[in-house]
Amino acid sequence: MILTEFNPKHGRCSLIIESAEDLWILRRVISKGDIIVTRSSRVIKDEGEFTRPDKGERVKVTIALLVEDVRLDSSVERIRLRGSIVEASDESISKTGSHAITLSPSHPLTIKKERWTPLEEKLVRSSTIFSRRFVVVTVDRREAGVGVLRGSHLSIITTVESGLGGKMSEEQSSGPYVTKVTDAIIRSLKEGDEIVVAGPGNFKNAIVNELKERVKSTRVWPLEGFESTGADGVRSLVKNQAFQEVAKGSMLVEMQQLVSEVVRRISIGDSKVAYSLPRVKEAAVAGAVEACAVSDDVFAAGLDEEDLVRVLNTIEGKGGPVYLADSSLEFGKQVSAFGGIVALLRYPFRAS
Repeated sequence: MILTEFNPKHGRCSLIIESAEDLWILRRVISKGDIIVTRSSRVIKDEGEFTRPDKGERVKVTIALLVEDVRLDSSVERIRLRGSIVEASDESISKTGSHAITLSPSHPLTIKKERWTPLEEKLVRSSTIFSRRFVVVTVDRREAGVGVLRGSHLSIITTVESGLGGKMSEEQSSGPYVTKVTDAIIRSLKEGDEIVVAGPGNFKNAIVNELKERVKSTRVWPLEGFESTGADGVRSLVKNQAFQEVAKGSMLVEMQQLVSEVVRRISIGDSKVAYSLPRVKEAAVAGAVEACAVSDDVFAAGLDEEDLVRVLNTIEGKGGPVYLADSSLEFGKQVSAFGGIVALLRYPFRAS
């Protein structure tokens, strides 16, 4: 999340959404009664005797929406807001009835609140703390997968097919393929990123060498002993021990350690663990939650969104960090299997 202005005393916060984690934070920050100022598009209908009622011009406008309802659609990474328009940059925009806007990554907006709570301030400020970002590459002579890992969320950017044969291909014939893969990697780079390249055999070294020539200021980590490639290889690599050594201290590794400890405690009957929303909720109210992970597909379990938001805010309000688990990765699937939410507890707690 990029903060362009944050003045809690005057009730204003302007920002740009960067990731799925940012959307979850905004879902916990935006409340009924807030005003959201952002760009949107509206259909301006022509008025005239012979004008078709279903025709009109779609124009870009800036609106201020008084929020009446907020919903997170995590499956497609967006937030839906519904409410009434209190201001608009185009006078022809109707201020009657209900209006809806959608927020997604790259979207700029301003939040206006009568009062920012300490927790809301903490959530917004913590979202701007630098989190290591990795461009993850798994490659051999035939296929490459490129993904971006930010926080604990992995996005597959592209896969590249070489069109090369096996042993009959000469080394020089792989040049265009190497360039195509490195081009895809470089397009995905942002300042401060680290690149991890893995795959069977020595072919990955051609990618590493070209990257070191073209992006000299970027840290490139070649990893040995990894056999998978393509998109599936990217997903598998982030749980590989060698990758976890590189990413030590990152949000992803912290999340994996949390989930592994949850599974361990459950397997030995340790009562310092809770899973499913009702159990975690009771532990949260009691102040017993040490740390919590929630899967980004948690609503597939039929949970009440408002109830979940209150539980997460209760946990962080009492000093327990909350992590968002990517359900496309193994540890995210484990969280999903336990009802979409798991928690490590500070002390044994038996829910009623």
